[in-house]
Amino acid sequence: MCPFCGKHGDRPCTVSEKPNGRIMCSCGKHSWPNSGAFLESCRLASLTITGMVHNWTQGY
Repeated sequence: MCPFCGKHGDRPCTVSEKPNGRIMCSCGKHSWPNSGAFLESCRLASLTITGMVHNWTQGY
């Protein structure tokens, strides 16, 4: 499922790989050059609600 589209009506927006290696969602709004870029965008989208990256420290 596309991490940015979600659902269109009652069906999810699926993601598929094209013969040239690009990954595209079924509605055509989002595409990625390869699977690594797709997985990284999924990871960044799931970090926080706002999509901001946290700076982790070892302690105070």
